[in-house]
Amino acid sequence: MRTVAKIEAAIEQLTAPQLEELARWLDALQARLSGPPAPPVEAWLARARGAATAGVTTARVMALTRGEE
Repeated sequence: MRTVAKIEAAIEQLTAPQLEELARWLDALQARLSGPPAPPVEAWLARARGAATAGVTTARVMALTRGEE
C-alpha cells in the first residue's frame, strides 16, 4: 500500500476536532513552506508612485536603456 493511501485511510478515521487540528497544521505547514505572501498590488503601487524622476521623459529613459546616452 502506498504511503499516501495509508495517510488518507488514517485521516478518514479522525474525529472532527482531530480533523480541524490537522487542517490547521497543514495550513501552517503550507504557509511556512511557501514563504511570505506576495504584497498586495495596491501596496506595490503605493510604493512605486512618485518613483520617477521629475522631468525625465520616456524617450530619455529608453535612450538610456539602449545605451545611446
